Amino acid sequence: MTKPKKKAKPGTPVVRRDGETIVIDVPMNLRRRSGRKEVVLPPDAVATSALPVKPPAPLALAVARAFRWQEMIEAGEAESNSDLARKLKLDQSYVARTIRLASLAPSIMEAILNGQESGGMSLLGLRRDLPLLWQEQQELAGLEEK
Repeated sequence: MTKPKKKAKPGTPVVRRDGETIVIDVPMNLRRRSGRKEVVLPPDAVATSALPVKPPAPLALAVARAFRWQEMIEAGEAESNSDLARKLKLDQSYVARTIRLASLAPSIMEAILNGQESGGMSLLGLRRDLPLLWQEQQELAGLEEK
């Protein structure tokens, strides 16, 4: 005597065998938004996200850009800041100010990438008044030395 199969609740994934193949049915719909496909789950489904809930902060993006641009110069993809600016079709002074962010103190970098920068730390301020010494940078950013 075989057991009667349990019916899954609507919107619940179902795992079943089809011969030697395992089939997983996941109820979802696809919807286009701004030229992209988006998965639309049933109303009672719980979604977990592997992506950050909020987009990266402008400071974190600028730091990432600074490291990428510095890497491009070191790899020989550009000879100088002005050559890089020309290739990227950006203003040379913008590129030069942004690349300076690659020399931030490690504690400031960590705070920025963790989203824990102090309220007084701004992208404009760091691009404009960035001292060379890490201790002075930490004082400017309002962070204590670790």
